[in-house]
Amino acid sequence: MPQFDARSEKNINTLVPKAQEKARAFLQAVRDAGINAKIIDGSRTFKEQDALFAIGRTKPGHIVTNAKGGFSNHNFGVAWDIGIFDGTKFVTESSRYDKAGKIGKTLGLEWGGDFNSITDKPHFQCKTGKTTAALRKLKKEGKEIPILD
Repeated sequence: MPQFDARSEKNINTLVPKAQEKARAFLQAVRDAGINAKIIDGSRTFKEQDALFAIGRTKPGHIVTNAKGGFSNHNFGVAWDIGIFDGTKFVTESSRYDKAGKIGKTLGLEWGGDFNSITDKPHFQCKTGKTTAALRKLKKEGKEIPILD
């Protein structure tokens, strides 16, 4: 099992086990393609998601998400965000996000660059075959979140 930088490892470890496997395979493939990427965000609580939702609405900044707490796949341990770096400098805009998106899709992931409501090129998620309402119910019942291959 590949080991990555501390930040990526911390965020990968917040994901459900099957998503951890997929995140590791994805990050390795992206790095093998010459992209210096890190997983900069993983699972979030509903409260953390609500705080992000407030940005650009009731808090200063530009809107970063259209998902309130309980309506993001981050809330169920099946989604992560990447950051691309030039050395230690974080890069917010780059065609390398598109390249990473193509890699993720070849691995069966859903890519935020394909979203209709908000384009989110750093975002990747595992397919669950479930709505967020169904995922909320599973989480509330303490049941496993399914990941499709």
